[in-house]
Amino acid sequence: MSRPLPAAARPRFSRRRKALLAAVLVMLAAMGVLRWLGVAGFSGTQPREMDWDSDGTVTQAEMLQGFTVIAVTERRDGRRTCRSYARLRAPDQPLRVDCRVEIAAGEGG
Repeated sequence: MSRPLPAAARPRFSRRRKALLAAVLVMLAAMGVLRWLGVAGFSGTQPREMDWDSDGTVTQAEMLQGFTVIAVTERRDGRRTCRSYARLRAPDQPLRVDCRVEIAAGEGG
């Protein structure tokens, strides 16, 4: 009969668990880098707003682009907020610019 190994002799994590932990950490790091780069999908852009070719429909390819290669830059000028969407490789050539004016609850007529 074989005896189970004492707790000190057993590895804390199996190889499979170590590989899974490494994969999860790599995915989290990749998401952090994409957020730092300002990729649209990780910067608050909703999937319904990812119509990059302005044809009126959002395809799966456009959503994939929104989470990988389209960056968003936000600029504020007083109450006006503009979000500029451009490819990561060509940030000076925006695909679309959305501007909104924010009015406080007590303002307006």
